[in-house]
Amino acid sequence: MTQIEIVLERMYENSGIITSKEAEQQGINRKTLVRMVNKGLIERKKRGLYILPTTWGDEYYNLIFSSNFAIFSHATALYLLGFSERVPLNYDITVPYGYHASLQQEKNVNLYYVSKEILNLGKIKIISPQGKEIFVYNVERCLCDMIRDKNNQDVEIIKYAFQTYVISKNRNFHKLMDYAKKLKIEEEINKYIEILL
Repeated sequence: MTQIEIVLERMYENSGIITSKEAEQQGINRKTLVRMVNKGLIERKKRGLYILPTTWGDEYYNLIFSSNFAIFSHATALYLLGFSERVPLNYDITVPYGYHASLQQEKNVNLYYVSKEILNLGKIKIISPQGKEIFVYNVERCLCDMIRDKNNQDVEIIKYAFQTYVISKNRNFHKLMDYAKKLKIEEEINKYIEILL
């Protein structure tokens, strides 16, 4: 089996994606990936990430690939978690203050900056709609973030998310209030909950 065949086989097994690190682990020379791109067999999505031309692609995975700090948040995370019916037009991503990297160049990304102390509060790993692991905030953190930034968020998305949360079997009011306290919005979250209960 040639190196090109190995790469293609691995990509077919992996939803049309391969990273340069995965290729290296398979004993593939990086020059092989460059040759494959030049021949149109694969596309370089970004540094270290390659996809098959026929692959729809996983925009969620592709956006935060190689970023240790980027976490899907706000309305995007609510959609991914099933607490919003609206497919996001732009991707909401939270990063730490001082972040300077490729996401700032993306036109369809809304970046939110937070301190490193609260960056990982509510961070969970889920499977994207296309089957790749991505990081998002859990629903409690998303609800808090939506309220913290309510003047810049769609009121209908907030309303639907809270209504869905209140009737959810997996709701955790203790966790929600703990996050609200840490994010200094306890009173506002209490108002929403009181209205809905």
